Amino acid sequence: MKKPLAVLILLVVMLAGCGPGAGSGGGSIFKEGVADFINNNYTFSDTVASGTDNSNYSEVYIAENQSIDEVAQAIQDHQEPAKVSEKKDNRQVLVYDQLFVILTADDQNSANTMIEVANDQFVRNNYSPDFFDGLLLLWVLDEVLDVDDWGKKQRLKCRNNPELCYGGYSSSGGSFKGYNKSPIRGGSSSVRGGGPGAGK
Repeated sequence: MKKPLAVLILLVVMLAGCGPGAGSGGGSIFKEGVADFINNNYTFSDTVASGTDNSNYSEVYIAENQSIDEVAQAIQDHQEPAKVSEKKDNRQVLVYDQLFVILTADDQNSANTMIEVANDQFVRNNYSPDFFDGLLLLWVLDEVLDVDDWGKKQRLKCRNNPELCYGGYSSSGGSFKGYNKSPIRGGSSSVRGGGPGAGK
């Protein structure tokens, strides 16, 4: 009687050791992260290099014939974000752990949605605070970006060096320094370098 019980306990302990470890997110080991989900489900279009660090860049995708609402719902259904902004002026932001998913209307084709995936470092160092007006409160951005008075500091930087200040993929009009960089990758390549999926 004792032997089968000992075998059963040993089996339970061994199976417990096969479960997801710390930092696995507790979900299925087969579920991809949000950056990979976007990479695998939408058309890669472009990259934007950081104005302050060429090794860091955002990735831009196109969701063809899908509205911002449809894309936002699909991404949230895959993985729930930590914060979701309101939708304003055809823009919406989903905030994940160290990752921003920024949805904007495609100014070339109103039926499409542009999806920009950027890590928090890219947003912290490049984005204009004005982009987030009406989307996320500045104190929320301070918390997410881990910078006291990020909006105030970044506005000063934008005023002094406008070429280092990014207003979003569709609205910067090519004036942002990062637009002068060639795309780091093309097609469906999964090379990420220092982009949004790096270190994940």
